[in-house]
Amino acid sequence: MAWSSILPPSLVVVETWIARLFIILGLLTIGPWAILIIYDLVLYIFRAATYEIPYIGGRARGRQRPRAPSLAERPSGRRRTFSIGAGVGSGGESEETEGFKQRRSKLGMGAEGTDVVEEE
Repeated sequence: MAWSSILPPSLVVVETWIARLFIILGLLTIGPWAILIIYDLVLYIFRAATYEIPYIGGRARGRQRPRAPSLAERPSGRRRTFSIGAGVGSGGESEETEGFKQRRSKLGMGAEGTDVVEEE
């Protein structure tokens, strides 16, 4: 570390240990994630390879081939609907929406909500 050192030569040992500490901290941070990714990859390759083997694989047991989950289709087979305006399960106007409309009409707000409420 003599070329890139900014400390005096007497503190090279301290700088070396600080560099080692940061390498260990980096391995502690990245290590578990790397192990999980490698495990997931090995498991996927193992399951895909053993699918064709009789008595072990999924084809021999009548199971479907493993595949990634779909964002566009529910497990039941029904297509998902993506929208920003409608809430979950809103087929029509709910009681909450009706109550909101009634409050707006009592306050004298118009359809756009731009009318000013006058004090009495």
